[in-house]
Amino acid sequence: MTEIKVHQFEKDLAFATGHDNYIIGQRVKTGQVLKITHIAGGFDELATTEYAVLGYYNGHAYIPLKKGAPTVTGDLIHWDGEIWLREQQYVYAFLTDVANGEVMRLRVLGKYE
Repeated sequence: MTEIKVHQFEKDLAFATGHDNYIIGQRVKTGQVLKITHIAGGFDELATTEYAVLGYYNGHAYIPLKKGAPTVTGDLIHWDGEIWLREQQYVYAFLTDVANGEVMRLRVLGKYE
């Protein structure tokens, strides 16, 4: 019987300079395949008039999966689905209009296959 290894990643990062920015997850290690089922991202004061983009880097380009604004200021944007990442690929959130000192958040859930 194969053991299922769950991948749960959380990253909070205070942004010092304030403007549009990427926050990225861990790169998949050599020889591993990671199935991602949920991504969430945002920052403290992400307004209903601003947006975040959730996606993954495939080794050559940033691939967007969802672009959206929260229904309540400060809420995270969520994506649910299935993508498979291979070595050196990673999940990201692209956040717009991040102010000085705001905390950016990235949450990822998946499992190694």
